[in-house]
Amino acid sequence: MHWNFRGQSVFTLMLLLTLSACRQSVVPLPAPTLPRVVPSAPSSTTAPVTEPQPTVINLAQVPYALAWVSDIEPLAVRQPAGITSMAVASLASDQRGLTITGKTTLMGSSTWVEINLPEGGKGWIRDWNLTEDVPSSTFCEDIRIADLANQFIVAIRERDGGKLSELVSPKRGLIIRHDWWNPEVNLAYSSVPGFFLDPTPINWGVNRDSELEIDGTIREVILPQLEDVFSIAPELNCNKLGAGSTARDAMWPSDYSNLNYISFYRAAPDPGSQLNWRTWALGIEYLAGQPYLTLLIQYRGEI
Repeated sequence: MHWNFRGQSVFTLMLLLTLSACRQSVVPLPAPTLPRVVPSAPSSTTAPVTEPQPTVINLAQVPYALAWVSDIEPLAVRQPAGITSMAVASLASDQRGLTITGKTTLMGSSTWVEINLPEGGKGWIRDWNLTEDVPSSTFCEDIRIADLANQFIVAIRERDGGKLSELVSPKRGLIIRHDWWNPEVNLAYSSVPGFFLDPTPINWGVNRDSELEIDGTIREVILPQLEDVFSIAPELNCNKLGAGSTARDAMWPSDYSNLNYISFYRAAPDPGSQLNWRTWALGIEYLAGQPYLTLLIQYRGEI
C-alpha cells in the first residue's frame, strides 16, 4: 500500500484519529528481537515432533548505506581499524549497497565495522556511519511508519517521555536540529524519557534573522515549536519536505541523504504572514529491520 497523504489513506486516517482523540491508548512498538522463531510445518509422518529452530537474521547480508558523511569530504575506509590507520579507499556520502563481513572491534568509545568494498577488498569504518539501506519506495509503503508517526504525535500531545523513548533509536538516541542548517544537538537514548522535563539549558545554534544565540531547555525552545505544528492537522509527506515562502530553500541535509524521513507541514495562516509556516521532519532509521526515530529537524520561513 502506498501512502497518499492528500487522500484518505490509512496513514492520514490514523493521524486524524490521533489529533481528535490524542488521549487514546497506543500499543508500544516492539523492540527488534533476535533470533526469530519460525513455527515448523505440520508433519504428515509419525516422526517425533521436534522443537522449532530459530531463524537468525544474517546482518552480513543486509545492505547498508552511509550516513553522517559530508558531501564535501568522502569517508576514508581504513585498514586496520582506527582513525590513524592507512586509508585504503574512500566512499562518497551517497554510497549505498554496502555489506559487512561480520567483524567488529571497539576502538576507544567507537565501534568499528569491517565492510566489503564495492570494487573488491575489505576495510574498516565506524559503525556510526552505517545505516540499513531501505529504498524510498519500500519505506513509504511500510505501514509501521504510520504507526510510528501516530505514536509520536500522541507522545508530543501528552508530553510523555516514556512513549517517546519507545520510538527512538537505541543506537543513536535522538538528534535534534532547531533549523536544518543549525548544528546537531545529540540527546542520549537514556535521556529521552526526560525529554519534556529536563531543566538543562542547551545552545541550539543561531537565529539567522537576528544573529542571536538560541539558548534554553527542550521544554522552552523545542516543545512549543513541535506543538505548534500539531495545533491543526498538518500536511504529511514521505521523503519530501512541505514548505512555504522563505528566503532560503528548505533542504534535507546532505549528511543524511540515505536516510528516509516523513515531514509534518503546518501552512501559514491566511490572512497573515506567509513566512509563518513550520515543518518538522522525522528522520527514520532501521535497526534489524525495525524502524526507529533518529532525527528531528525543523524548517520555517526565513527573511
